[in-house]
Amino acid sequence: MTVPRVLPPPLRDGGGSRLAACCLLLCLLTIPSRADTPFVVDDWRFGTRETNAALTYCVDERDPDWPVARKIAAAVAGALLLQPKEYLIGNDPRTADMSGEDLDDTYRLLIQHCDVLFGFKLVPDAYPAWITITRPYYRSTYVYVATDPTWKSLSDMPTSHAIGATIGTGADMRLSQYLLAVAAEKRWDKFPMSSDEAALQAVLRGTTGAALVWGPALWALRKTNAEFATLHEIAPTPLPVSTADVGAILLSRQSFLRSSVDQAIASLTADGTIASILSGEHFPGTPEP
Repeated sequence: MTVPRVLPPPLRDGGGSRLAACCLLLCLLTIPSRADTPFVVDDWRFGTRETNAALTYCVDERDPDWPVARKIAAAVAGALLLQPKEYLIGNDPRTADMSGEDLDDTYRLLIQHCDVLFGFKLVPDAYPAWITITRPYYRSTYVYVATDPTWKSLSDMPTSHAIGATIGTGADMRLSQYLLAVAAEKRWDKFPMSSDEAALQAVLRGTTGAALVWGPALWALRKTNAEFATLHEIAPTPLPVSTADVGAILLSRQSFLRSSVDQAIASLTADGTIASILSGEHFPGTPEP
């Protein structure tokens, strides 16, 4: 069987987000030596926060969905009759260079700055024992985009063109499995990309015919680069639609708080609050019932 040609990924363009790099984090989480609680010097100094009537939570402004996450987080606090207390990651110079892919950094955030960290793709059984996940508050999809207006689906793209895909995502893995399973004459080459932005730029340059990117990342990047608005989405056929659920994480010892946050998310989903936030931002996501 002929293996599809894969080029080395381009250099990171500096705009990587934690959501886009989540699967890279998950790969780290599967390493046994990283399964234990991370070591933080003098972690005893942080103790337990006196939250009183407040819900302290972190939102990372480098995530593509952070404008939505902060509104949902504030709504969760309100549903719990607590004052929202936000810690914005990236706004603090001490965390400006943090990639979000390091478990020590994540642990430090949860013991030092917030009880709940919003904006994580929720992959079952992929997190270490010291982390617990909430129920999802929205589901979104990975999308294929192209410049050729005659292509309505991926099957319309000639195999002489390549697909640029952000490495490490669930959708990228499914695409790789598909390409390995089909006959060589029906197979596209796949170029691994370091970020969703790099994948979109490759389409604009003509290096690839289509890009496979996270829908919320496309939504955010179109706001900062007008050229990305010229790209149109095409159906993933012959592949199925790839989706991911997004929620929040907490320390596993916070079981009561996690249960309370889950109930708040369920209530905000049932009364239409989350749907209203998503539609108000024209965000490519749907609430999870």
